Amino acid sequence: MNLLELKLGEPVSSKKLTIQGMTKIFDVYRIPIEHLIYNKKNGRIATYVSQFIDEGNEFPMGDNEAFNKIIEDYIEKSNPDALKKTKANIKIMSQTEPAVVLANGVVLDGNRRFTSLRQLSREGAGAEFSYLEAVILANGNYTEKDIKRLELNLQHAVESKVDYNPIDRLVDIYRDLIEEGGTFSPEEYARETQMTLNKVEEEIAIANLMVEYLDYVSQPLKFYIARDQKIDGPIREIYKILKSKNIDLDRIEDIKEFLFLNILSLGGDISRRIREIRSVIEDGKLSTELFNELDESQILEDANDYFEDEKTKELVSSTKVLNLDKGIKTAITQVTENYVESKKLSNAQNQPVEMIKKAQNIIKEIDKDAVERMNSELQATFISIVEKIQSELNGLSG
Repeated sequence: MNLLELKLGEPVSSKKLTIQGMTKIFDVYRIPIEHLIYNKKNGRIATYVSQFIDEGNEFPMGDNEAFNKIIEDYIEKSNPDALKKTKANIKIMSQTEPAVVLANGVVLDGNRRFTSLRQLSREGAGAEFSYLEAVILANGNYTEKDIKRLELNLQHAVESKVDYNPIDRLVDIYRDLIEEGGTFSPEEYARETQMTLNKVEEEIAIANLMVEYLDYVSQPLKFYIARDQKIDGPIREIYKILKSKNIDLDRIEDIKEFLFLNILSLGGDISRRIREIRSVIEDGKLSTELFNELDESQILEDANDYFEDEKTKELVSSTKVLNLDKGIKTAITQVTENYVESKKLSNAQNQPVEMIKKAQNIIKEIDKDAVERMNSELQATFISIVEKIQSELNGLSG
């Protein structure tokens, strides 16, 4: 099928797009939705598609409606609130922003609008909802990289940043910049997404860390597990810890494994609780004690054995859920809480010393000559304050 060969009538509007480095004005047509199909490479549903394939499923070939039903479900699951909002807006005001599709019917930009129209049409809301207004791009005129570059520009628009699942975004980073050498260089990606190069390199490191986590738990590239566990926040906190100049680099792999286990063990606000562990890892003495205890108890080895056990893999494969062995979970939680509390107590005990040091440094900054040049009234006030400080110090040292 070629949409450009269909009798779609006159253009209804136009849309400006930048493609192949040039900004052009493209005509927008009303396209019957039955001629359109979803883009299974859409970044917003990356984890759902990877799960579908991991479960041994195959997308139906030659049956566009069966294919569309599968992807529509994922579009809705990825952000049901955003879909409801888009659907309500389209029902009231019709489609206000044109989509972008390929001549073969694949929707590059506007999958949520396409979903809203499909649902409204099924619900009998009116014939006007049976059409998607979109730019049609000829497949043969653009390379795969041209298309991906356009998708990046459209996906990273201001309105899309807020409703993009953070794990799906990391999967996009992995596929665009890491997998098989990446489609783009970091410099190209930075230009296309209006991100700084430093930010792109940071996102690459975090995406790699997500992949390392999945490898560690013996679930390589099963991104849906990362999505379901909502590890974006914790992984970013782990990244900050690993970037610290105050950690023992000889222990870097043990540190990673310990922190990865805490993702599976801690409850509540896991990001905050991993942030609390940072002070322990950065404390040379406490960190040494922690990892000596972990070595003696062999918790890390037990966890490795658990993840690599075929029974664990079979359980995850059947349930699609990864849980840690209760004994290991209890042991890791207890060790973590003990050392975090120990660090908090140490900080509380050291606080008076740190405060008096700060006070001493401030007093050192006082210019004696400036004091001598004070008038009698200011000198009297100054001496009075000094006497009060001396009295307070006597009370502390008494």
